[in-house]
Amino acid sequence: MREEHLLYDLRDSPFCMKARICLHLKGVSYRTVTVTARRYRELRRLNPLGKVPVLVHDGEVIADSSSIARWADTRYPDPVLIPDQPEARAYCLLMEEWADEALYFIVGAFKWLNPVNRNAALTNTVTDITTGALAPLVGWTLARRIRRRYAAWGYTPARLDALEARMRQNLEVLAALLADRPFLLGRSASLADVATFAQLSWMRRYAEARLLDDVPNVVDWLDRLASSPPVAAALSA
Repeated sequence: MREEHLLYDLRDSPFCMKARICLHLKGVSYRTVTVTARRYRELRRLNPLGKVPVLVHDGEVIADSSSIARWADTRYPDPVLIPDQPEARAYCLLMEEWADEALYFIVGAFKWLNPVNRNAALTNTVTDITTGALAPLVGWTLARRIRRRYAAWGYTPARLDALEARMRQNLEVLAALLADRPFLLGRSASLADVATFAQLSWMRRYAEARLLDDVPNVVDWLDRLASSPPVAAALSA
């Protein structure tokens, strides 16, 4: 393992999962710093947006999972996460953007808008941030803020069926892309796999995990990635 880094992290963030997997695939040792409410000012000093993940090493601050992945690929070239060949590179980065934007938006809506997921959503998110008497208040405030944000975009619990339909379409596309290959770009995992895996692994924590039942080759791909030693280590870190 390479020299240690600090990773500001939250357990139920798919982007933190993505960063952890990238670091483990590269053999980069790190120590997680869980961003509790008390550490939020510290996080804001490192990243004015106040978002995780943030990687810190030797005075260098790398904020955002995509930036961390690119930094790791530049600093530690083996194994390659982002191909050098122009077409493969473009495909990899398009898949990453699709996962980080389209899939994240839908899974986030499932997490926060589906009443069935309410307890799990609050437990998974608030457990890292705070404990004790403040936890219910923090959870209620956070949930209300996120639901209002989705409502401003036109999404309420009444739109969950439409979001499920969109996710089914996305999963069908992913199943087609994986039909004749073990990973999205062929024989080895790339950033496209890591980014997509992180979002769908996040969905597996919630009731909409059942949507994967219709795409068995996607489930096989998820399980194959999860069982690889670097990814398994990242998931348990």
